Amino acid sequence: MALRRLRACFSRRAQASIASTAQARAVEEVLCSRSWPEVLQLLSSRGDVDASTLDLEQQDLTDRWSDTGVLEAFVCIGVEVHPFRNQHSDSTLALQWAADAFVNLRDQHRRTSALSTEWGTWGPVRDRACSTGADEALRLFGEAVSTLHERLSLHDVVRGGVGKKVSDALLHGMHLLHLRPHMRDDRRGSRDRSLLDSVLAGALAANWLLFRMVRLLTRPSQRQRTEWVCSTTVAALGGVAFTGATRIQRMLTDDGASTTGLGTTAEPLEPCVRCPLCRIVSPAGRAIQDVRAGDSVPCCCVCTEQKANVCLLCGHLCLCGDCFKHLPRSTAVAA
Repeated sequence: MALRRLRACFSRRAQASIASTAQARAVEEVLCSRSWPEVLQLLSSRGDVDASTLDLEQQDLTDRWSDTGVLEAFVCIGVEVHPFRNQHSDSTLALQWAADAFVNLRDQHRRTSALSTEWGTWGPVRDRACSTGADEALRLFGEAVSTLHERLSLHDVVRGGVGKKVSDALLHGMHLLHLRPHMRDDRRGSRDRSLLDSVLAGALAANWLLFRMVRLLTRPSQRQRTEWVCSTTVAALGGVAFTGATRIQRMLTDDGASTTGLGTTAEPLEPCVRCPLCRIVSPAGRAIQDVRAGDSVPCCCVCTEQKANVCLLCGHLCLCGDCFKHLPRSTAVAA
């Protein structure tokens, strides 16, 4: 019995050491990067390449990487360096730089502008000031996970599907978003978060098992599509399972439902928007669009050009349809 306990103790210490090494490596890879594409690992090269080679790869990125590709890269890097999961002292800074890279590469126009920058003489990002703060980085990460989850589709697997790596990252991201503040400390919240941890472990195990079965049982011509279908399904069902686990956890702890500023119940992954006037957060899906209220309707408070035709849940008719579509989204947990 004593020998078994000793082995278990050594096993736990070895696992902790391996996890700590992996966390430090993830943070260092981000902070030793010299450019936004390197931060998101869109470039295979590191700081020892010459400027001419880097420029060619930067120009190629404009055509090779889509908006979805950058989004998926940010989620994959974000879950590795997220301070709720990574205990390294510089994990918050690494997440800030990952979010900063995502902001500057998230669409074609920004990529074209950002990739024209001369990075050959830049040093590691850890030696420079990051324009994205910690709170903004956390918000952007939550927005990215929510957006990627919403885009999942089995109807068009090429556009709405994800592979195993992205599916695993999305599951980890949804797990992080569902952790309430007191659960983020393993020592204090391990008991309360056990249900969410079990859902994550089960989803990751199912994803791995399906991946191995597809590799063994399907033809090479059908393998990639089948893998994407399985991984996308696991990620979608994982979101449902996390939501259910969160509700059960609230019922067991008698903690009530998460609410927005108006006291209306919002799902943990439901996109929310903040009213530009009163700053109250409400679910985006419950806003009333295409409101027709005559000539007395005020102009949109954002663009000040179009008539306002979107009424938020707080009661303010203050946005046009275009500005409402571009209004930053966050999740009910992050909000």
